[in-house]
Amino acid sequence: MPFDRTVIRRRAVTVALAFTPLLALGATCDDEPAPPFDISGTGDLAGFIFFDANEDGRFDPSDGDFAVSGVGVEVRERNTTSAFSGGQAQTDASGQFLIEDLPVGTHDLFIDESTVPAGVNICANPVNVSIFVNEPQFVSIDGRPGCLIPIAEAKTKPLGEVVVVRGIVTAFPGQIENNFTYIEDETAGLFIFGSALMGKGIEVGDLIEVSGTTTVFNGQFEITGPVLRVHLKGVAVPTPRLVTTAEIAASGSDPLHDLQNRFVRVEKARLTGAFGVTNVQNAPIDDGSGAAEMRVDDGVADRTQLNTIFTVGKCYSMNGFAANFRGTGQFFPRSLADVQEVPCE
Repeated sequence: MPFDRTVIRRRAVTVALAFTPLLALGATCDDEPAPPFDISGTGDLAGFIFFDANEDGRFDPSDGDFAVSGVGVEVRERNTTSAFSGGQAQTDASGQFLIEDLPVGTHDLFIDESTVPAGVNICANPVNVSIFVNEPQFVSIDGRPGCLIPIAEAKTKPLGEVVVVRGIVTAFPGQIENNFTYIEDETAGLFIFGSALMGKGIEVGDLIEVSGTTTVFNGQFEITGPVLRVHLKGVAVPTPRLVTTAEIAASGSDPLHDLQNRFVRVEKARLTGAFGVTNVQNAPIDDGSGAAEMRVDDGVADRTQLNTIFTVGKCYSMNGFAANFRGTGQFFPRSLADVQEVPCE
């Protein structure tokens, strides 16, 4: 959408030239000579704020984009909260604003997010703007459905909010169960539920960025309705965190616990009971620290064969995930390839 620049005035440049006579032979130079140019004047800043539905950086109403009105903006001295006199404005019905007579230099354009409508996220705030004499400046700011944040921060967001996260894939879509995907960044692990990631060629070790809606289902924090935004192949080999069965059990009561949905490893965990006592896919395990529940889902093994694959009294070292079901801490093996029978002593 073209911006009406006719309201922006051009100002003359006031330049004071300082001429320094040639120094006589033997004269000494000043330690800090005066600058040869002293530039004074002001400039204008025009801007446009819009909702960028498909996050392509371009305003196109046919994509669902729309201008955002009533948003307060303020130009401040860089890296401070000090606003310039007259440096405030509000976007009009067309999403545009104009601030005149700003000092020359690089400043911060601050967006008052309390005036931004729900569902529109300003991902960079403040925005650096440079003002020049006789060169009116224009800035376009795109609000987005969500902003990229660490997984740990996403877990603190209100349920039902759309978040954008990025992480290394620790279990690819469908590996443990249809519609199940696990990722992890340096802050936390995350369980993603949804069929949209199936069939995308996503593998363990890839990096993906997804948006989705936060929720808790049966006591487990997750994001649902994922939309794949970025997919980079073979970025890193995930390394499991060594934990105890007691730690897994203790984490189950809190869906926001740091251990929940982390890629972990338990060692020498003894199967202390058969599958099917409480659930056909669940059995108790204990590495000597305290019991937890192991859950083997359909993508890992045939549920009717679990008491053949695993033997009560034997010990196993396994990679998988710390999870829970309605407050009970559980360990999810990622695959049978990650399960090793080992001596108990």
